[in-house]
Amino acid sequence: MKVAVIGCGVMGSAFAKHFAKKHSILLCDRDKIKTQALAKEIGAIFEENLGAAIKEAEVVLLAIKPKDLLAVAKIGEDAFDEGKILISILAGTPISLLKRNFPKATIVRSMPNLALIFGQGVMGLAENGHSPEVKQQIDTLLEGIGLIAWMPEDKLDALTALSGSGIGFVLVMIEAMIDGGVHLGFTAKESREIVLKTIEGAISLMRESGKHPAELKLQNASPGGTTIAGLKVLEEEGIRSGIVHAMVACYEKALSIMKNQEK
Repeated sequence: MKVAVIGCGVMGSAFAKHFAKKHSILLCDRDKIKTQALAKEIGAIFEENLGAAIKEAEVVLLAIKPKDLLAVAKIGEDAFDEGKILISILAGTPISLLKRNFPKATIVRSMPNLALIFGQGVMGLAENGHSPEVKQQIDTLLEGIGLIAWMPEDKLDALTALSGSGIGFVLVMIEAMIDGGVHLGFTAKESREIVLKTIEGAISLMRESGKHPAELKLQNASPGGTTIAGLKVLEEEGIRSGIVHAMVACYEKALSIMKNQEK
């Protein structure tokens, strides 16, 4: 399959590296030096002309910033053949707006997260009356990046908070735990390895047992013991509500971006 990646920032480059394992890739980005280097690294072709990249590809991945949508559409709209697949990873950019800008394309709106780089990503895809053939083509293209989930479009902005931005929240927690380990006398390297294995262990406990995290948490907390003492402090500090409020803020920001895009 020939895939054009339009926009080679962090996410666009991650997708390009994944696609390049099995497919022919065209890269198009304003940063020529960076994009040419990426093309050389993954065996792709750097195509300076946006219209040419779109016209030559079977599938187009749109990985630009939402604010650049209109500028890209002015140049690339006419390059789309009827029904050519356009996968958009633009936050807060609804199918209706994408369709107005690329009326000939078969639009697939999506929301990925960065862990796809290592095959552990989460990617939501908006249901939009796609044929089974189109869905199969997309599933095949995305195979190996992690969890792929088709869902109603109105859930994608919530997925932005839960998974897209959620990685950032988990990383802050991991960073804090590493810092805590250093404070307790471990080296930064020792603390990092211990914390990562602790996180992996917690995930394995949930996956393998099928139990709710609250149940497992209490199994780990002896009456009057160390774990419950620490959990009490987490509750007093409002960690739980802070995480929920952070997700709500992400969701509201995504909705705000969408409203601004539709103006």
